[in-house]
Amino acid sequence: MTERENWVTRVTLLEKLSDRHDDFAWRDFVAYYRGFIYGLIRRMGMNHFDADEVVQIVLLKSWDKLPEFKYDPEKGRFRGWLGRVTANAVRNFVRDKGRRPVALENDNGVAINERDFFSTEAEIDRLAEEEWREYLPKLAWKNICGSFGDNVRKTYELLHQGKGVEIISAELGIAVSSVYVYKKRIQEKMLPELRRLERELG
Repeated sequence: MTERENWVTRVTLLEKLSDRHDDFAWRDFVAYYRGFIYGLIRRMGMNHFDADEVVQIVLLKSWDKLPEFKYDPEKGRFRGWLGRVTANAVRNFVRDKGRRPVALENDNGVAINERDFFSTEAEIDRLAEEEWREYLPKLAWKNICGSFGDNVRKTYELLHQGKGVEIISAELGIAVSSVYVYKKRIQEKMLPELRRLERELG
């Protein structure tokens, strides 16, 4: 697939969303991005209940703004735009409800106060990128896990927890060689799915 074809694939969903009456496109948007929006809001310091409420606000804002949204890859990825919409919704929610997010820290462990955070687009983009890097593997695994048997799925979960091959072998009662085989099978499906999602959802 060429770079141009990759770009066309990625923007197809966004193009479809220019029609507010395309229920299938909107369903796909919610299915793909809801978890990312929620995770980003939590990363911004909101508790679970407030985050759920803000997710709905962001989805409504997106539904309103996306028909006029023009994708320009030179101006950044779509997730960056969505991150800024999310940050604005969090800021407005905090202001209207008189609540404060949990204190955030930068890469050096230095606290970021609310004013600094919400006035720094670079910080918002950084948080969105961090959340995307955590969210994408979860989405990819959700999409492919149904093609594996129980032991393969359990192997992935234990690997994701950071457990070693020998420990997984003992816990599942399978040979060490089987763990390696399962790990290879997972990687063979996971990597193409990650590339597909990155290409299409950007």
